[in-house]
Amino acid sequence: MLLALAGALACLSPSAHDPHAKDLQALQGEWLMAALEINGEHIAAARLEGTVLTIKGNRYIVKVKDRLTAEAIIELDASKDPKELNMTPQDGGNKDKLQKAIYKIAGDTFTMARGLNPEQERPRHFATLPGTNTFVVTWKRRTP
Repeated sequence: MLLALAGALACLSPSAHDPHAKDLQALQGEWLMAALEINGEHIAAARLEGTVLTIKGNRYIVKVKDRLTAEAIIELDASKDPKELNMTPQDGGNKDKLQKAIYKIAGDTFTMARGLNPEQERPRHFATLPGTNTFVVTWKRRTP
């Protein structure tokens, strides 16, 4: 009976072999913005202070100095190279407009690249150039 229960619970939880679920699990928690590049320009570290990303389930929530600035639903595709992330904002002028990004996770570092506007194609590289309207953001896991 216990074996059957354990098997049933295993079916309900994300599989360790599912790369999408594994990456989503790895992203859970709080992240501090460590670097930001927009249109080929690096943003000064002082301007990034106090920017926190919280990922809870499939919710991507950004706060700057404890003020909510963005909330989106995310969906990962870890089978692509580079890995793909789709974001659907839940507020603001881009509410419900799909935004296409790429991402990578390396230990306690999460990097994402996407266009500033929803109609833009998904980037192919983790770099920006002037006039491309793209950004690359790097987050470091918040440690207690």
